[in-house]
Amino acid sequence: MIAALLPLLLAIQPASGLEQRRATIVQFEIKLAAGLSPAEQTAATEIFAADTRTIRRCADAATIGARYKAEKRFSGSITERRNTAFAALPIELRRELDKVPTGHATRVFGSVGVRRVLIACTVPRVPAARPDTV
Repeated sequence: MIAALLPLLLAIQPASGLEQRRATIVQFEIKLAAGLSPAEQTAATEIFAADTRTIRRCADAATIGARYKAEKRFSGSITERRNTAFAALPIELRRELDKVPTGHATRVFGSVGVRRVLIACTVPRVPAARPDTV
């Protein structure tokens, strides 16, 4: 019974253990054009998902973003955050990042009119403890 509760206990303690990990994380986001039908939104999301599944390093996101800009397919942005604490991310996103290798994109997620993926550009690591200074 205790073994069954351990994953639950770890999930409700976001700042402990592995959640102290830090990494450089890129968010690749596209904005869907206003007025798209549900079918057009689905098609755009599928294009973005297929393209982001090809990402193997963070620079690939910039290449795809540049192609989108040249094609005038999507508008969007790429945001890099260095030394990001995993504890600062929603648990669902932490779990998604844990499912993909470093340099690969998560599944597409988002809200109305916006689609995103996250990419851990560096291997998530727990920072080394600093010796106490007196």
